[in-house]
Amino acid sequence: MALLRRLLMLLFACAAASRAAHGMERVGDASLVYALEDRTEIASVLERDMLVLIERSSDENRFELYLTYNRLVGAWFQVDLAQELLEAAVSATSPAEEAEVRTTLRDQARFALWDLEETRAQLEQNALGADQREHSRIRAAIGQLLAETRIVIGRLLADQCVHLQCTAGP
Repeated sequence: MALLRRLLMLLFACAAASRAAHGMERVGDASLVYALEDRTEIASVLERDMLVLIERSSDENRFELYLTYNRLVGAWFQVDLAQELLEAAVSATSPAEEAEVRTTLRDQARFALWDLEETRAQLEQNALGADQREHSRIRAAIGQLLAETRIVIGRLLADQCVHLQCTAGP
């Protein structure tokens, strides 16, 4: 009887600690969240590197550095929003709520893809003005991050389109 009581208490404690299981998380959701979290860590490091470089630079070089920094932050805002929507879809408590969030997520993923590509193109276009070695290194790392993130967001969009019957193009 004591063993049964302990097992029931353990079961109750585990049930209280876990989130309600509604079957909302899809197969690829967890891997997409982890991939976005990994890229967010890289983006944070690059943001810090840019701020250090801006602080160390002369006034005449700061404009280009701030421009690069602002482009990274702007593009990353769209990625963060997509990640928040994905997490909201996973934690939705009803099928109707999930469908609404995933529709918004699909639209946000399309916009994020466009914005990531625009940012990458702008950074490439202005790469000729980046004469500092450290700035060039960071710009290259940002370009790599944007390309990798486009792949992840593309997978996210494709996953949403499988369930929402849409085309995955931005």
